[in-house]
Amino acid sequence: MVTSIILTNSIFNTLKDISDRAYPYEACAFLVGKINGDTVIVRYADEVKNLDRSSVSFSVSSEDLLKVYENASSMNLDIVGIFHSHPYSKAYPSSKDLKYMSINQVPWVILSMLDYELRAFVCDEICLKELKVVIVD
Repeated sequence: MVTSIILTNSIFNTLKDISDRAYPYEACAFLVGKINGDTVIVRYADEVKNLDRSSVSFSVSSEDLLKVYENASSMNLDIVGIFHSHPYSKAYPSSKDLKYMSINQVPWVILSMLDYELRAFVCDEICLKELKVVIVD
């Protein structure tokens, strides 16, 4: 089971930029990289459009999702996480997030626009677990 997620300060800044551009709506991106044992290593964030244009939910087109998978595959990498922002709430999964997290059991990384707090979670049908977020230079 994954216990931590590592990303660079540059990727963290990219996530903040993506979120700032999407504001007042939720931003969304897929995190691409590799899983090494119990650690997710993020190599880059692939921004996608939020079709919902909502401050409390997001959805992604199948075309954007296919492009993300093709980009990752071309670099021999995997989709290792789902990122979205919370423009007006803390970095904690909403009830809707929890529903989809149990279906998409990769780490979900949430950035609160209130304070730029970044947190990561995984969820199965039974429980929610917070991951350690490590930001490196």
